[in-house]
Amino acid sequence: MSDLYCSMIHGGLDLDFKGSTVTAQHCCLRNDRFSIDINSDYWNDSKFISLRDINKQNVWAPGCENCKRLEAAGQTSLRLGANSGLQGDLIDATGPKKIDLRFDIGCNLACRTCGTHSSTFWQKHLKKHGEWRTTIGLPQQHKNVIKALEKLNLSDLQMLVFAGGETLLGQSYWEVVEWLADNVPNAKQQLTLCFQTNGTQPIAPRNYDLINRFHLVKLHISLDGVGEKFEYLRWPAEWNQVVDNILQIKQTAPSNVMFLIEETISIFNLWYTDELSNWVQQNFSTNREGDIVNHTKHLAKDTFSLDACSQEYVTAMQQSNNKHLVSASWQESPVKIHDMIDQIKKFDQFRSQSFAKTFPKVAEFYARYL
Repeated sequence: MSDLYCSMIHGGLDLDFKGSTVTAQHCCLRNDRFSIDINSDYWNDSKFISLRDINKQNVWAPGCENCKRLEAAGQTSLRLGANSGLQGDLIDATGPKKIDLRFDIGCNLACRTCGTHSSTFWQKHLKKHGEWRTTIGLPQQHKNVIKALEKLNLSDLQMLVFAGGETLLGQSYWEVVEWLADNVPNAKQQLTLCFQTNGTQPIAPRNYDLINRFHLVKLHISLDGVGEKFEYLRWPAEWNQVVDNILQIKQTAPSNVMFLIEETISIFNLWYTDELSNWVQQNFSTNREGDIVNHTKHLAKDTFSLDACSQEYVTAMQQSNNKHLVSASWQESPVKIHDMIDQIKKFDQFRSQSFAKTFPKVAEFYARYL
């Protein structure tokens, strides 16, 4: 197996049902999604085959910069995490070993590094301020999800991830879970279900029986900071409520429920990443049975990405272990920074928050712009 082998490229499938057409890629971090026909043999689409061939040459494929930069900084990337979690050499796999599904944007938060594409609350938030004039949300697509799954060879499926929205709201995700329990061979022995969650929602006890029909159920909890930093980024969640909720789940859910902390690295928290790492180690390092709670990171895109760093920020980061997270091709962009600052000011006003108060050191790095 080559050094740059990626189990996501050879065994991963990311399906997005939130738009007018269903789009696909091997993983959620790539930007070159393409439309598919869920009634076709889309697993063998030529675009998938081309990417698999590049990876066989042991080179980084265009579009894989997120993992490349994280690994250069000594961080755990999605590629490394998937290689660890998915068993065996998946080259020439006849079906997916890992599937990511996006089909419901119902959400109760409007996180700074997210947006209207993944949150009905974001849409409601903008509508309140006269900036959203269309209908709220899209119809749930779980029926089409099941139709698409029926076209795949799921005999070797090891992991399926539900991405939201907030996946623990309502029952639409659990309807797909029930179909999987009934139709995936050896689900109890080999299939892990993952729910990407913001940590605010409990698991309804009526779903415990379904959980026990799978090998593992893992909650991927989105935490980008602690205390007031978390509340700024994951608005309007309350840090203490989230902590109480995830600790309660740890104690009461079936013992095959495990946890993973997912951190989105943006200009807000790049300087403060050690705070969350220390909290995880001190308060949430294992599940009830003693299994390790992994802490993974990925880079924010768009407005608050590290491309919007100032020269002062980049200079300061040269003394840290995270210096390689800033792209080697980075150049300060006043246009990007002004756009970012405008967004920060607008939503600080909407939400009665303060960027400079919550992230004082980062604010210093943008003094020329503030």
